[in-house]
Amino acid sequence: MGNTKPQLTVRKSGQKDVLLVRRSHYRRLLRRIEDLEDALALARAENNSKNLLDYAEVRKRLKRVGKL
Repeated sequence: MGNTKPQLTVRKSGQKDVLLVRRSHYRRLLRRIEDLEDALALARAENNSKNLLDYAEVRKRLKRVGKL
């Protein structure tokens, strides 16, 4: 498979240019970013919403209309 160690290319200015990581690490980072985005969206919704329903209430309403 070649070299699997993370490698870093640095510009003459010292700025990081490219970082190579294992695919499994990249996928884990993507999942973490998605989790953080979900948490941020929930926090924003809680701050901006006046009438939030808990999960049990949502399920009860969905069952009532035949969606569950």
